[in-house]
Amino acid sequence: MRKLLVLIPILGLVAASCGGDSGAGSCAVVADDAVQLFQTTIDELDSMTLEELGAFGEEGPPAFADLETKGLELQERAEELNCDEAEMEELLNARIGDLTADGEFGQFMIDGLEGGGFFD
Repeated sequence: MRKLLVLIPILGLVAASCGGDSGAGSCAVVADDAVQLFQTTIDELDSMTLEELGAFGEEGPPAFADLETKGLELQERAEELNCDEAEMEELLNARIGDLTADGEFGQFMIDGLEGGGFFD
């Protein structure tokens, strides 16, 4: 679980270093892709028991590494599109409500995002 707490700030990497102007549609697609990535991670967490999660040790389940890798790819896309940081923040925070969880691990991740947004 500690790895999850460490990775939640990575969610903000999607737009952490964006700057400049761009078309809203392209940045919106990056935000949509980011939310889909988060949902995939949540779904994988929700499919596991506490014992299964614990068996991965400090590294956590493969979904965490995938989240980090794909999150960095999304950040690069946003940078290439010159997405404005404020716009990305708004787009991402607006989509948090679209995330769903069936279990407490996924809900824990959503609660962290809702409580602090992506950039607190």
